[in-house]
Amino acid sequence: MSRFVCYLAFLCAIFSLAEAGIYLRDNLKKAEAGDYLVTMQNKTCSLLHIHNKKGQLLTMEEISLPANKSKNIDSWRTWIQDGAPGHTSWSMYSVNLSTGAIDKCFCFTKNRWCDPTPAENFLGTLLNLHLNLVPPHERKKIGGYVAGSPGPRRIWEPRLIMDGTIIKGVSFEAWRTRWPNDGSMLSGKTIEVYVPAENTPYPSYFPYWIQVSGMMGQAKLRVVDSGKGLVSPKPSLFELEVPL
Repeated sequence: MSRFVCYLAFLCAIFSLAEAGIYLRDNLKKAEAGDYLVTMQNKTCSLLHIHNKKGQLLTMEEISLPANKSKNIDSWRTWIQDGAPGHTSWSMYSVNLSTGAIDKCFCFTKNRWCDPTPAENFLGTLLNLHLNLVPPHERKKIGGYVAGSPGPRRIWEPRLIMDGTIIKGVSFEAWRTRWPNDGSMLSGKTIEVYVPAENTPYPSYFPYWIQVSGMMGQAKLRVVDSGKGLVSPKPSLFELEVPL
């Protein structure tokens, strides 16, 4: 399985409001084919793309490449149509919208089907985690206190980027949860996820910043680009003729 398994649901998390918080599982049905985001974590850049929807199955693909090679990409739409030159892995997954579990996964890099069972347990946990809204007084602030200046310090918010353009003035909501004590690398860790507020015209199901505390400081994953209308040259999982 690719590193995508380690943060698939984070990057493709589709959120729904509940009385006391949100779950990552509920609004996956709101995703649209062609939606994509590009994430950066350490020295790896990954393109996540919603390939298609069919009934209760949502198909997503992930393409990774070294971060230093992503600097030369002017258009992600052109890059993927050209066969994603420089990529190190290219996989596709189908997610059951009813359960949040991975039903199938295929690795184009190795031209074979992958066993979804390990990812299914991981995602089954993640998609059903309950997240609580982080109150304003607990959120990260920017700027210092200036004597004589009115009002509190400003709340820090991540950047929202669409098609390479920084969109200014977008409000974000921060949500927090704790991973269960399951013996995994995330066991007991605090996770904060930032998504555009519901009253903005931007997809509120895209996490534009993810922060995990307690892993040698704070592990961060950020979205460096996003957009709509991306088309993949790869067939869907339902059209593949490679035997299981």
